[in-house]
Amino acid sequence: MPHLVIEYAEKLEESISIPALVSSAQEAMNRSGLFAPHTIKTRAIPFRHFIAGEKGGSFIHAEVRLFEGRSERDRESLSSTVFNTLCQFADGVPAVTVEVREMDPSCYSKRLPF
Repeated sequence: MPHLVIEYAEKLEESISIPALVSSAQEAMNRSGLFAPHTIKTRAIPFRHFIAGEKGGSFIHAEVRLFEGRSERDRESLSSTVFNTLCQFADGVPAVTVEVREMDPSCYSKRLPF
């Protein structure tokens, strides 16, 4: 825990290094100081078919999922840190968004290695 899920318009793969984006976002989560580095899980999911506004456009959206208990200030700082990192890769991308979402630990299941 936490999870950073980055959704993006698949066509951005032509102009953005997605592996570099994922790596930089992972490092931004680490720099926040809110998590032990080995607990951060970052992944990216491309979307081929989508509508983003009237003209279709392109987008990068990140959702940070974490357990309850972080202060509002910590969540805002984390959102800003991830947002600024994504924006470094988003030249010409009209929509860049970040959402920090708290999860209810009683509704989260996890299988650990044997």
